[in-house]
Amino acid sequence: MTSSAELSCYTTNLAEYLTWEVTDVRWHIASAIRLGVRTGPGARLVFSQHTRMDQGPDGQELSYRGAPSWDTARAELARELARSGQVLVVTDAAHLPWSPYPDDQHGPHWVLVRAQRNETWLAVDRFSTMTMHGRQHPFEGWLTDAELRHAMTPMPGLPVAVRNRDAHALGSQVPLPPDTSYRWLVKAAASAPDTDEWSVDALPTLRRLADRLTVDDTAVVDTVDDLWAAGVHQHFRLTALTERGLAPMPLVQPVLVAWTKLARSLRFAAKSVQRGKPRPDLVVPAFDRLITTTDKLCTELVAEV
Repeated sequence: MTSSAELSCYTTNLAEYLTWEVTDVRWHIASAIRLGVRTGPGARLVFSQHTRMDQGPDGQELSYRGAPSWDTARAELARELARSGQVLVVTDAAHLPWSPYPDDQHGPHWVLVRAQRNETWLAVDRFSTMTMHGRQHPFEGWLTDAELRHAMTPMPGLPVAVRNRDAHALGSQVPLPPDTSYRWLVKAAASAPDTDEWSVDALPTLRRLADRLTVDDTAVVDTVDDLWAAGVHQHFRLTALTERGLAPMPLVQPVLVAWTKLARSLRFAAKSVQRGKPRPDLVVPAFDRLITTTDKLCTELVAEV
């Protein structure tokens, strides 16, 4: 579909799932991308990287399912494979044979399963990027039943920020099964429309984030991965716009650079917070740069229209 480094692990494998349903999946995804931010329980920042893009012409959309036992989960996975031909499963990045993550660095990672044969499962993971633990390469191959079970090992007790990310990976909040469950996604009847109030206008949203992260060290740590994901999603969207002649690259390029520098600065700032030495001086100029370049791009695009 595209260079998978341009998207998060969630959206990369969701995109691969959608290639069976959508003709121009690249533009389908680019058209759905927009950064949404709201305040959740405990005044935590909650992120949505795009609108729902998984809703089919039959009105169905993806929804989480879970089971406390592997025997039940395996039977349900086989049933969904027979029905849809593929199924997205929630794995632990620390338990994937091809992942560079060490055994104690747990986190949700979607993988696509596309076949079952003789107690083995065909797994597809298009995600590829340089992580803090090394390069993650795409994977397509057969896993034994034991390997898939290990990969899908439940992850109880994940931080609230991670569970929020999991719940909003499809664009709107989707109920999560208990975190002691093996988890996967299935096509189901569409849920009620999202009634959450998101800040989605680019400049007000970026200013809101800047105001919060310059004074809230905990939020810097909680949101560093969300804003990395926002950067790669925006890179994907803006690149798609330039390919269609809808945005000039000389104006887009500074925005792309600013997103990259923001992600890098926030990573350093988060590590500084964890060492007990907050660095708001890293956060302020990074957001200022992104806001300035985004403002210029938005102004020029409006002027051209």
